[in-house]
Amino acid sequence: MTAEVILQKSVRYDRGGKPLEVVIPYEEFVDFIETNGLDLTDEEKDSIREAKADRQAGRMENFVSLEDLEKELGI
Repeated sequence: MTAEVILQKSVRYDRGGKPLEVVIPYEEFVDFIETNGLDLTDEEKDSIREAKADRQAGRMENFVSLEDLEKELGI
């Protein structure tokens, strides 16, 4: 569900038609926060930026292969 869809169905307006607040179910709020990375710390965001830069530069040695990860997790 997109943010626009959530907002459209949940906006409360004042008497003049100006939007005042948005009310959404808690589960949708949590999903929105997680989907958009709003729950990430600055350190986690930095790690993601570094991983993207490594991938774009072709530094694949900085990543764990799916095969190695599956072995480590025992799956």
